[in-house]
This record gives sequence, structure tokens and C-alpha cells, in this order.
Amino acid sequence: MKPQRILGMAWTNMKKRKLRTALTTIGIVIGIMSLIGIATLSTGFETQMNTQLISGFDTDILTVNTGGGFHDPGGVSEDSGIELNTTYADAIETIDGIEVAMCIARQGTTAYNLENESLQTTIMGLNITKFELIYGDQINFTSGGWPTDNESIIIGYLDEPFAQMGENISVSIRIGVLSSNVTFTVSGILDEIGQLGMTSVDGNLLLPLDVYQTLLETETVDSIVVMISDPNQADTIADEIRTLFDDEVNVIVPSQMIETMQAMLTTQEIFLFAIASIAILVAGISILNIMLVSVMERTREIGILKALGAKRRTVLGQFLGEAVLLGILGGAFGIIFGYGMGFLLVQMLGPMFSQMRGLDATSSTIVPVLTVDTIIIALVFSILVSVIFTLYPAYKAAKLDPVKALRYE
Repeated sequence: MKPQRILGMAWTNMKKRKLRTALTTIGIVIGIMSLIGIATLSTGFETQMNTQLISGFDTDILTVNTGGGFHDPGGVSEDSGIELNTTYADAIETIDGIEVAMCIARQGTTAYNLENESLQTTIMGLNITKFELIYGDQINFTSGGWPTDNESIIIGYLDEPFAQMGENISVSIRIGVLSSNVTFTVSGILDEIGQLGMTSVDGNLLLPLDVYQTLLETETVDSIVVMISDPNQADTIADEIRTLFDDEVNVIVPSQMIETMQAMLTTQEIFLFAIASIAILVAGISILNIMLVSVMERTREIGILKALGAKRRTVLGQFLGEAVLLGILGGAFGIIFGYGMGFLLVQMLGPMFSQMRGLDATSSTIVPVLTVDTIIIALVFSILVSVIFTLYPAYKAAKLDPVKALRYE
């Protein structure tokens, strides 16, 4: 019997038993809906994460520090045996392929404006000239400009204005166990910049490095930002920097960090898909049960077909044809409802996952992404599950003895 004829008969049988067909389809719909919902949500997060990683990490910028990696980019380890300073930056600049090496020093502080309002922030010391060379195309002032003397300071972007250009602010400076307040004049206010690799100036106070070191009576810095001429040589140059410091420093390579984050996302997706597959398995078991019941209900019908000359493969094909149609129907509806479920999950879980992954949930909207590959995989998976769990009932139906089947009550 031709495949289209078998499918036609299968469709006719499904229409005769609408309730059974609906119940079987619902199981598949729920399974595929869970799979698609999680897939679209995960792909949306991954798309946004990759966008923010690529935009936030210039591949020609390396970060050198003596801290503990990604989560402690600026801290100096007490047992590292080395303290970074400007001399080390000068040594780094002698390596071939390095254009600029800029020191950054930072300290947590509290600032007070003319209204005596306080701001918990970080005071940063950096070489203004080198900072412009590295990040100049990303820096804009809403007012004012760079410091012109040792008593000027820059305020990074803040959601709420803290002080205006030309006003004085008082900054708490800590030297050892002692602290004192130093007054600065605001020379400029920066527009929003966002993450600059492992560095962020938004919401921070910026000083020229020599002024910072004089005030805090220190020569050490927290990290050195390195700009290289060829991003393809990043790994090689990073190894040279480590060798220069006898492997006592940590060199963060953006491309490696991006690969690590993407690997973490892939692992998370596999975990989520494994959870969704449980729903598919439950749907498959439901299909198995309903198809076994269907074989019992249609025993006399199968006996008549075989008595009229229908072969085993015809009966087998009829049940498998129903499985294929159920898989297509359940998969199609599951994809549609699953895409809607993705938007629902964004509303419910979006802020939590954004915080876990370090994304700004308030300034960016995560949009579920449904790709063609996901649609094809879901449909194929839906059909395969339906067919696999129908094989045994179909085989049982095909082996029925026509005489016994006709006598079945």
C-alpha cells in the first residue's frame, strides 16, 4: 500500500477517535513546548551575553594583575610575591606587539557634595594620556573635560547627578589606618560608557595617576591595561608577559574569557535540555499506553483488514503513520506554545538569570530567539519519540492472528 494511502487511513482513524487523539497530542505538545520554551529562552540569553561580551571586551586589550582572575581583577594578592607599579608597565611596553601599557590604581571611598550628600564609590588613578589612547573613541563628556591641575577630578556617569562641573566635592582618602578628606573641583562629567574590558569608570571618580599616588603615598597599582597591535597574537603576548614576571601575574585574554563563558552557556543549555527531555519521555510513555489500548480497541478492525488480505507491513504502517501524524501535530503546536512560553519565562526568570550571568536586567531586554534549526530539531524529535514509542504496539497489532482477532469481544 502506498505511503499516502496509509497516512490517509491513519488520519481517518485519528478523526474517528478525536478524544484519544487529543489526549495523545497533548502529551507531545507539553514535552515539545517545554523544550522550545527553554531553548528560546537560553538562546536569547546567549545572544545577549555574546553581544555584551563582544562589545564589552576589546580583543586587542589585555589586563595584567596579581589577583584571582575574573572576579578579582584589581585586587593585589598578599602572597603573590609581586606588587605592580609603573616600572612594570614600562617593561611590558618593551615587548613586541604592545602599543600601550596603562596602570590603574583604585581605592573604595566616600564622596560628599555641597549639599553634604554622600556617594559610595571608587577613586581611580590612571594615566590620562594613555587612557585616551586606549579608550578615546568610547569616551564622551556631558560637560567639562580632563583635569587641568592637581585639584581637579572627573566624575564617571551616574544615574542621578551628584555634582556639577566647577563645584567642589570632598573625598575620603585612606592611608593605612588613617583617613582624611580632600577637596577637589569637578573638571568634567563623563557620559555613560559601560564596561571597558575588566575596567569600569561609570560611577567612579577619576584622577591622574601621579596625583593619586601622591595623595595615597603609594607607588603600587592594581592592574595594567595593555593594548596590542594584533589581536591574533594575544595568547603569545600574554605568555611573554607571564614569562617577564616569572608567572607571578595573571593575564586576562578577552578571547579566552569569551570562550570560557560560551562553554559555560553550552553546559547550562545541555542541563536545561536534559530537564525538558523528561517531559518528552513522559509524553512517549503516554503514547505507548494509549497505543496499546488502541490495539485492543481495534482488534476486530485489524482482523477484518487481515482477512481481506492486508499484510503485516500494512497494519504496521497504519499505526506508524498515526504516530508520524501525531508527532507532526504535537510538534507544531508545541513549537507555537513553546515560543510563547519563552516570553513568559523571560518575565518570570529573566531578572534572576541576568543577575546570575552578570547582565544588566534593567537596561537590556532579553528576547527569546527561535531559530530554524531549533524548529527542525523539535519536529524531528517529536516524530521520533512518537514513532519509537509506537513501535511495540504497532508490532503487536501486525502479529495478530486474523481468526482470533475476528473472534475478539
